[in-house]
Order: sequence, then structure tokens, then C-alpha cells
Amino acid sequence: GLAVSCLGWGVLGGTAVAGRLSDRFGRKKVLIATAVLFTLTALGSALTTNFGVFVAARVLGGVAVGGAILIAPVYIAEISPPQLRGSLVSLNQLMIVLGISASFFSNYALVDLGENNWRWMLGMDAVPAVLYFVLLFAVPESPRWLFSRGREAEAGAILTRVCGAEQAAGELQRIRES
Repeated sequence: GLAVSCLGWGVLGGTAVAGRLSDRFGRKKVLIATAVLFTLTALGSALTTNFGVFVAARVLGGVAVGGAILIAPVYIAEISPPQLRGSLVSLNQLMIVLGISASFFSNYALVDLGENNWRWMLGMDAVPAVLYFVLLFAVPESPRWLFSRGREAEAGAILTRVCGAEQAAGELQRIRES
């Protein structure tokens, strides 16, 4: 029971701290940290022979899940053009459901690998985690976070690149007002 439920306890912790961490260090850095945790905890839970280490890896994996579930939609809403925000956040939710479904199908494919098939099932989480980590370096920091740190020019440049100069000016004004 502990081995299964400990992930959920980590999710609670991740959601409790992710907002404050992203306000302090930036949305992108927190998302990168979650990708690192996803990778390390997938490999740790798959490779360990110690139950305590297994539980710790699952709890930390839950922290990553909680952080990503909280911060990814915030980041998407802050970086996307106003007319696409709802659709992109909804797409994020769809991708989460598709990812969960993919994990069930990959686990089904691994079920006949033998006695330690569960290790492969847990370790396979590292594949999308590494991809997530790599792709995060292609996205900019949140313009709202940059603006909150006095980096208005950087925020403006990102918004201009994402939604054009006219919309960027309007968005910067809305950020100022909020």
C-alpha cells in the first residue's frame, strides 16, 4: 500500500511548493527541475533493490508530478496569445490523458518480460521525461515572470515573438495593470 500511495503524497507536496518556487525562480526553471526529477525517480524506482529508496523515489516522482501539473498550465497561459490560451491549456490536459493511456499500453506490452517486468514499466517513464527535459530548453521563460523581475524588455521581446508587436504591446499593458 505504501509503495502505491506514496506517489500521491508526493503530488500533494509538489503542488504545495511549486507555486512559490516558480514565483521565485521562474516557471521554466521549475519545469526543468520537474523533468530532472521525473528522469531520476523513474530510473531510481526501477533500479533500486532497497524498499526505502523505492518509496523515496516514488515520493519525489510525485513531487515532480504535482509541480508539473500546477506550473505547466500557468506557463502555457502566460506565454500563449490570448486567443489560444484556453485551447492550449485544454491541449495540455489532453496530452496528460494521452500520456497516461500510453503508459497503460506500454505496460501491457511489457507484461510478459518476466519476473522484473515492473522495473521496465517504471523505468520507461524516463524516456518521455528526457524528451520533456530536452524540449524545455527550446521554450522561453514566462513573460509575466520576467516582467515581475523587472526584465520588461525581455518579456516584451518574447511576447513580440509569440504574438506579434501589436498584441505584445497590449499584453504588456495588461501585465502592468495587473
